[in-house]
Amino acid sequence: MDRGSSEQELWEEEVVADHRWGRFSLWFDVDDHRGSQQLEELRELWKSAQPFDPSSRRIVEQIRSVEICNWNLERSILALCGAIGKKEPTPLPIGHMSSVCEERWRKLWAYYYTLRNWLPHGLPSGYQIVLGMCDPESVVQNHIMRMVGEGNDLKKLYVLRFCLCLERWLGGYPGGESPQMKAHDAAVSAVEEEIRKRDPHREVVPESALIADGDGRLEPCNHKAFRRYDIILSSIGSGTWRAAMPVSGVDGFDRAATLEKYLSPIESWIRGVRPEVGDEANELIGRIYSLLGGRDPVKVFLASLLVSLLRSQQLAAVKLAETRAKKS
Repeated sequence: MDRGSSEQELWEEEVVADHRWGRFSLWFDVDDHRGSQQLEELRELWKSAQPFDPSSRRIVEQIRSVEICNWNLERSILALCGAIGKKEPTPLPIGHMSSVCEERWRKLWAYYYTLRNWLPHGLPSGYQIVLGMCDPESVVQNHIMRMVGEGNDLKKLYVLRFCLCLERWLGGYPGGESPQMKAHDAAVSAVEEEIRKRDPHREVVPESALIADGDGRLEPCNHKAFRRYDIILSSIGSGTWRAAMPVSGVDGFDRAATLEKYLSPIESWIRGVRPEVGDEANELIGRIYSLLGGRDPVKVFLASLLVSLLRSQQLAAVKLAETRAKKS
């Protein structure tokens, strides 16, 4: 097999990466061989799909970008099915922060400016003016005010710390040693030090919830981002972690079920099985088959890669939910 192109190396690495099939060994400390098995099967399909044109290579990159945690997952899968069917990349931005739409950005800005406006300021600020544009009906403002309530020193520090999390994502800060990140990290360090003086055991918001500004868990592209914002803000308001929003621990089951509606028919298409028609579920199946069109080696490889990458995350989500359910 020709292994000289970066596209091949990238998709191969993606299959066994820690956030894909490698997650089972990383999260659950088990010796899991499914990743290597998937990789070998995909390599065989890749061989059959040669020659691979530049347009199909770009679809591979789009497939690598979609993840189970993305807020626009269902639409992204359908868009990728259409891309596979036409052998042309989808114009829909797929995965990560590029997938965040204007409406979602507006909501995020409304969270940020509401919290900044809640914090005390010595002179008149312009926050309310901007809120009039991104939250004209005050829906977000009223929602946050109900959660946070009246201020005290500890609340103010935690709200400021959370604002710094949002600034990281709103500003699209470059990482590493950039001036922006150095200044950001210095501000975070100062606020965290003040929080530790007043809440040494982190009973309000645990340090793990805010470390690295929430990492991927608080990025606006995550489907649970706003729920997690509310968990943090309601905890700040109540003075105790998750007092107002207890752990459910079974979200993974729901997400896996949603994903199965798409993966199962794609797998059937790959095997050449014709769908039945009739009920509402089969309308989605028919749509997926229509988008994928006729089978050929290139399409089968692309569809198989899509299923493999998402299936790894689906199974990990179920296993994590099962683990949490046993502990509850």
